[in-house]
Amino acid sequence: MKTHKVQDFSFHHLLRGIILIGFMLLLFKLLLTNNISLLIAPKMIRFIYFTLFICLILGVLLIIRGTSGKDLSYHCDCDGDHAYPSSISKSLFLYLLFIIPITTGFLFSNNVLGSSVAMNRTIKLGASSQPPKQNSALNNSSNLQSSFNTDKTNTSTNTQSVLDNQPEPLTQKEYDALQNKILKAHTINIDDNQYVNIMSIIQDNLNTMIGKTVTTKGFVYREKEFMQNQIIVARFGITCCVADASVYGMMAKGEVASLPKDKWVQVTGKIQQTQYNGETIPVIKINQLSRITAPQQPYVFDVGIKIE
Repeated sequence: MKTHKVQDFSFHHLLRGIILIGFMLLLFKLLLTNNISLLIAPKMIRFIYFTLFICLILGVLLIIRGTSGKDLSYHCDCDGDHAYPSSISKSLFLYLLFIIPITTGFLFSNNVLGSSVAMNRTIKLGASSQPPKQNSALNNSSNLQSSFNTDKTNTSTNTQSVLDNQPEPLTQKEYDALQNKILKAHTINIDDNQYVNIMSIIQDNLNTMIGKTVTTKGFVYREKEFMQNQIIVARFGITCCVADASVYGMMAKGEVASLPKDKWVQVTGKIQQTQYNGETIPVIKINQLSRITAPQQPYVFDVGIKIE
C-alpha cells in the first residue's frame, strides 16, 4: 500500500481540475457556436452533452480538493504506479499535452476538410457499387422524405436540414423507391440528405443515366494527372466524425481551368461516361457553373441501408 499526503499534490489536483473545466468550456463553445457539426455527426452530439457534464463535475471536485488544504491521505491497494510527476519538466510535458489542444481550440478558427486532406485519401468517384449496410435497433423508419425529390430545389434548405438532423438509414424498400424515382427523372438534383445513395444509384445505373441533366455542388479538387478542363466536384462524407471521413465526388469537364482548388461550386450538366484508372465512371459535361459560398454544413452523411 502506498500513502501520500494530499497537500503535496494539491497543485496537481487544482491543475487537473482546471484542465477538465477547460475541456468542458471548449465543448460548450463548440455546441454554442454549432461548430461541433464540423467535427462529429449530429447523432453523436448526445454523447458530447454527457461528456460536458462529467468534465464539469470531475473538474469542480478536483478544484475543491486542490484548494481545501485538508491533511488527508491518498492511497490505493493495487500494484500499479500512480505517482504524480516527480519533476517540473515531467509535469510541464504531461500537462501541456492537454493545455495546448484546449488553447488552440479557443484561439484558432475551425478548419473544414479540403483538398489537402483529400489528396491523401481514395476518391470515390460515383461512390461505391453498393451502399453500405447498417444494423439498426430502430423498428420503424421514417417515410421516404421529400428530400428525395429529384427536381431542382433550394440548396440552402437541404443544407439546413442536414445540420439539424442526420438522416436515418434507408430500408431496402425506401432505397428501391428512391432508385426508381431517379431512374424515371430527366433532371437529378444530388441533394445533401441522400448524397451518397444518389451517387451510388447513378454509378450502378450509369448506362441509363447517360444524357440526363444533373446538378451537384462541392469543392474543387484536382488529381495531379488531370487536364486543365477536368475537376472533381467533391464532398466529404462522414459516418461518426471527421476522423472516418471519406471523399466522394463526380468528375466534371468544362471551362474550369481558372477555378482555384477548394473553391465551392454548383455544377449543372449532362451525364456522360469516361474511363479513369481502369474503371468506367460518370462525368458531367458542364452546361452551367456558379461559384457559391461553402454551406454551413459542408459534410454529407453516409447513411447506408438498414438491415431489417
